Amino acid sequence: MAEKRTKLKKSMGPGSIWAVAVGSIIGWGCFIQGGLWTQRAGGPLPLFLGFLVGGLLMIVIGYSYSYMIAKFPVAGGEFAYAYKGFGRTASYICGWMLSLGYLSIVALNATALPVLASYLFPGVFNRGYLYTIAGYDVYMGEVALSLFFIVLFGIMNYRGAKSVGNLQLAMVLIMCAAVAVSVAGTVLTGSFDAANLAPAYGAGGKSFGGGFVSILALAPFLYVGFDCIPQAAEEYDFPPQKCKKLIISALIVGALIYGAMALVTDSVLPWQQVLTMKDASGAPVKWHTGAVLDLAMGRLGVGFVAIAVCMGIFTGMNGFFMTSSRLLFGMARAKMLPSAFGKIHPKHKTPSFCVVFVTIICCICPFFGREVIGWVVDMCSVGTAFGYFFTCAGAYILLKKYGDPTDTNRIHPAVAMGGCFISVAILLLLIIPGSPAFMAPQSFIALVVWILLGVLFYYISRKNFMKITKREMDYLILGNVQVVRGMRKGQEPGQVVQGNVVNPKQ
Repeated sequence: MAEKRTKLKKSMGPGSIWAVAVGSIIGWGCFIQGGLWTQRAGGPLPLFLGFLVGGLLMIVIGYSYSYMIAKFPVAGGEFAYAYKGFGRTASYICGWMLSLGYLSIVALNATALPVLASYLFPGVFNRGYLYTIAGYDVYMGEVALSLFFIVLFGIMNYRGAKSVGNLQLAMVLIMCAAVAVSVAGTVLTGSFDAANLAPAYGAGGKSFGGGFVSILALAPFLYVGFDCIPQAAEEYDFPPQKCKKLIISALIVGALIYGAMALVTDSVLPWQQVLTMKDASGAPVKWHTGAVLDLAMGRLGVGFVAIAVCMGIFTGMNGFFMTSSRLLFGMARAKMLPSAFGKIHPKHKTPSFCVVFVTIICCICPFFGREVIGWVVDMCSVGTAFGYFFTCAGAYILLKKYGDPTDTNRIHPAVAMGGCFISVAILLLLIIPGSPAFMAPQSFIALVVWILLGVLFYYISRKNFMKITKREMDYLILGNVQVVRGMRKGQEPGQVVQGNVVNPKQ
């Protein structure tokens, strides 16, 4: 049995893992969606509170993640936790719902590059008109720009996790510095004016509560990225017990950056006026945050925020490249995907086939236009809500069955149950018609199609992976770590046993 299970190389330190989380949390939206999110919330106050409360709710969920990572430091993350708590079918559902969200975030970050380029270099990349999809003009120049960086990060992820982690840490530190300079520059130049934040809420006919809930429901999308930490758990070169601090600090930093960039965008001009800004040619401004910093600090301000958004896009692509490939690898190792996905590169010790697959899929996406990809990414919150629920519910089951009061990683079962309620509440806000956060019709249709495809593939592959015994499946997914009930010689109840998998019934 030991010969069947391939393992990833332990090569990533805590700094790299923290940077993967922060860089994945802060992507293109933080710097490009400014103004639009305020409009969605109906004012700055529900927007900031939505960011804050959303981050706090994710920290509650993060406690369950830290507990499960310490128990099961394996590739696959939520996929493995769903299996431990609920079995094979649940793990397949969790992995399927997460996979599209992760893949589409890579593509969406890549297609954010042309939006930035169109502001910094007008007319350079919107050449070679191809067609229009959903009102979005697709140009060969913009597609080529996206493809270049998708392939670049694909190659880097193919060649090794350690170098990717070090690059991620450097880019995140540059991004944080650029954000700090942008905020400080807005204040020191006297451009900040609190009066521009009025009306604080209620604009566009939205109530305070409705605006707040619409932002709160985005929390899984805004903060998706901290769950990159468990996906790479098998590659830690440090004790997995350290993950609690990494998760909490990454979420706090993410919330601060979201709030800071929203404040900059809304405070230089009356925030509703930002949405109607025109460029020199009289066309509507696409990049509101860049235009605002141009007013506040001149081209220097644009330069700093351009650095921040580039780092945000690159770290998002890099982080979700790693997350997507590790999720697919974990599912393949459990025989839920073709065996090719479970192959490890003999030299680089990376899931090379998974990386190539992610690269190919993401290279197709820019040809569909940014609007279509945006519909798919709206489903990301639904997928991550599934992942959050299975992780928290799995932690609750383990705590109730095998909880050891002396376990230093133990959390109170009420915390895990609270994470379950938060996950379900967010999911309901997204899928119940009439909810302030109900997804766009196109996104809902795409979600239904994705679920139907998942059901089809499940029944095609079910016969094969159901043949595997529970003992072997435990080993393939969870490795040589298993929580067992009862006592053996030299073992306390609930103790983690290292070695071959032990059936809890034995």
